[in-house]
Amino acid sequence: MDQLAPVLLAFPPENPTDDNDTYDKAVKAHLNRLTKLLKDNNADLILHGPQLLELLSPAVNSLSYLAVLHTLVIPSLATSMARDLLLEKLAIFLVSFDGRQCRYAGTHLHDLLSTVGSGQYLPPSVAVDVLATAILKLDPTGRMLTSTHIILARLAYNTDNIEPALKVIDKIIVFYPNMINYKEPQYLCDLDLFPPAYITRENGLTAVVKAAAVMEYDLLCGMMYCARREWAKAHAAFERVVTFPTREGGTSKIMAEAYKKWVLVSLLLNGKHTDPPSYTGAAANKLYGTLGKSYVSVATSFVTENAEGLKAEVEKNAEIWQEDGNTGLIQEVLAAYQKWRVLNLQDIYTKISISEIREQTLSAETGEKLGKDEDVEALVQNMIIGGMLKGVIEKNDDGTVFLTFLSSTTELSELEFADELLRMASRLKELQPIFRATSERLGTSKDYVKHIMKESKRNEKSDAPDPTLGFDAQVDDEDLMGGVIQTG
Repeated sequence: MDQLAPVLLAFPPENPTDDNDTYDKAVKAHLNRLTKLLKDNNADLILHGPQLLELLSPAVNSLSYLAVLHTLVIPSLATSMARDLLLEKLAIFLVSFDGRQCRYAGTHLHDLLSTVGSGQYLPPSVAVDVLATAILKLDPTGRMLTSTHIILARLAYNTDNIEPALKVIDKIIVFYPNMINYKEPQYLCDLDLFPPAYITRENGLTAVVKAAAVMEYDLLCGMMYCARREWAKAHAAFERVVTFPTREGGTSKIMAEAYKKWVLVSLLLNGKHTDPPSYTGAAANKLYGTLGKSYVSVATSFVTENAEGLKAEVEKNAEIWQEDGNTGLIQEVLAAYQKWRVLNLQDIYTKISISEIREQTLSAETGEKLGKDEDVEALVQNMIIGGMLKGVIEKNDDGTVFLTFLSSTTELSELEFADELLRMASRLKELQPIFRATSERLGTSKDYVKHIMKESKRNEKSDAPDPTLGFDAQVDDEDLMGGVIQTG
């Protein structure tokens, strides 16, 4: 114990420095001492592990704490420490570690994250929160996808612990592991590095992330948003899978699964279904039309006034919805049908009585009118509360209840306008480093350099448009994915 403690407490120094060169040398020297300690004194670390964890600070002595904790947890929980106490120390470490230090011990950190992600040790709600917090401690921007993201999404969705995962899955992914044109950084501790420069397979902070895993992550995100009825976010997540670039213009089972859900969510979000975006692969588009035929038929019926036809279409293919795991979404679509019929009335009326709404709209769940005016009033009230409909319910002196549609566009006050400008400015500030990183990466791309040279020669002969225009069309899917496809 007396021999172990001084080594473990030696880093960070009493007077830490932000200078990258000094910090890098100090942390590497400490790693060498830790490596020797783990090799020569492994049994002592297990024996005195409980006392050492009490002595060390997970937030200050993160590398040493990680070394002891990894020894006690991997490959199985040590018997020298009470299980509950050890798991408590594990959770505390993963929500408080110093991300800068742990860049140098990626494999050990990833082992602990995978252990928590297995769902075998911590309660699911705790495990999901711990994983989400750890991901953001390592990458505060949340812009890079790692193998831990997929572990998190699976655990959150399968255990229905979605809320604590939102702080991660709400982030827009920009970077992927081992993207091309990112060289090994001079200093791993440099806090100005972009995530792809230090979160790599080589340093162990992420495992291989294949194209299928990227699509699985977006699919799981979409399904979690569906569970929360956040249709816009679900639609965007499914669309990323539907439009995923593939080799030789093919498609996959997971893409077809996302397409089916995307069609249904389109109805809930927009009240109609449209073709996939223009950048969707041509081969994939053709297959979607075949594989999702039943779903497109539902979408076609949804925009008509034939509620009975929609109900019949849904009942006819009940087995398909069940097999695809989309019965819940189909029920949401049936429930939304009358709401969209009510919403469409604002194209004709500015004010309409509740009784008239009952006469002019049908429920797709029953194929009939609602039983009484009070049911229609409750439906409309829920639409207003949920933000789907802008309007107010009023009652005349004679007792007639009316719905008055309000304008969907309202003028902002001067204060609200100023707040909106501040939000936009803040968002633009957040995007600046991402834009700079993307530009730097593009500028070092061999394909881009070839393209610029080709356009320069063309410019010598005649006036030409901006050489960056049309570049996307000349880059292979592998390059567009920036290395994600290359891992397959």
